[in-house]
Amino acid sequence: MSAQIDISQGAAQSWAIITPSYRGDYERCVLLCKSLDAFVNGPWHHYIIVETVDLVLFRPLAGPRRTILEMEALLPKSFYHLARIPIINNRSVWFSWRTGFMVGWHVQQLVKMEMAFQVQDEGLLYCDSDVFFVRPFDISNLSENGKCRFYRTEVEYPADRIPNPKYISVSARQLKLPDPIFPSPTYVENLVPWHAATVRGLCAHVAAASGRDWKYTLGREIFLSEYSLYGLYVERILKMPALFQVSNQILCKTVWNRGAMDDAALSDFFSEVPPPIVALGVQSFVGIAVSRLEQQFDLLLKKAKGAHS
Repeated sequence: MSAQIDISQGAAQSWAIITPSYRGDYERCVLLCKSLDAFVNGPWHHYIIVETVDLVLFRPLAGPRRTILEMEALLPKSFYHLARIPIINNRSVWFSWRTGFMVGWHVQQLVKMEMAFQVQDEGLLYCDSDVFFVRPFDISNLSENGKCRFYRTEVEYPADRIPNPKYISVSARQLKLPDPIFPSPTYVENLVPWHAATVRGLCAHVAAASGRDWKYTLGREIFLSEYSLYGLYVERILKMPALFQVSNQILCKTVWNRGAMDDAALSDFFSEVPPPIVALGVQSFVGIAVSRLEQQFDLLLKKAKGAHS
């Protein structure tokens, strides 16, 4: 059984850009904000979500189009932030008697879903703090002709070839989907747009299937993927309703692998960005200094301004 979705709200009139972050990614988040302000047009508001201990650091980033939110305020009061652990890459550790221990990455996924209940925008665009925009982008293009963009890979993978098959399997179990689950596409990417009413329907479906609050149900999972959960819900439960426009085009070119990248390679990475890609992502664990990214971005921004002068 699935909650009813108001398909009349498929075409998002406004967008909430959502970025969970923390102090370790502060400099990257500053670059993201700079790029949003420089390149992204249309009706959007940016929400940066951080733990209470990081609020003072991030508050100066707030402005007319940007709000800093406290993560703890978006979670049940029974969720306790315990500490950050240096030996596990400074990850946050959380605890609730109803879920057990959770790491910050999992809690961030719950918060991203909770934002569908917190904002009035029907469009949600998830953007990590290690992403930044590199060309003009009208966010209204994510919702055209009454349809909201839905990302999935064109290829459907068998279980032995799909990246991280446990994420698909866990999502399918939470949705009470029958076997076979595979072959399946993947739904994970940077710059993923969601439809807020559909997220609320997903949460209601998980709660009904489990008999408990969706946050406590999903908080128990180790292999949790919010994008896989949303993607399977849209395709397998809702049967891809008419409010969605399927696309396999990525919007963000990302460096996922560790390895040295000299100045020439980094310059090539910035220059080789064919449409429809509008952003670049350099994962924080790759080891490229933010100052080098800022230098390349400033050159690109100067070039863009010169082209329009």
